[in-house]
Amino acid sequence: METNYELPSDQGYTIYTKSQCTFCVKSKTLLKAEPFTMIDCDEYVIEDKESFLKFIENLIGKSYRMFPMIFYDGKFLGGYAETKDHYEKQKAFDF
Repeated sequence: METNYELPSDQGYTIYTKSQCTFCVKSKTLLKAEPFTMIDCDEYVIEDKESFLKFIENLIGKSYRMFPMIFYDGKFLGGYAETKDHYEKQKAFDF
């Protein structure tokens, strides 16, 4: 089944998230002061998990099987820890 998955925004943060994901919730809390795009992946994972993970792999150039999957300005950051590090560095430069 070929599904058209939503691409990350080329502006700001994009969070690929799913229900019952602790680090997805932490990521959204971390970025609450920022405009971000949230893409709910529950349906993607239920319908065809492997196809969705292949889409992500093609997008970022490597296998990545954990949630959240976070992008900034269209570039892959990683999960919560990488995003927290990136966000704190961005904030440090804002002053």
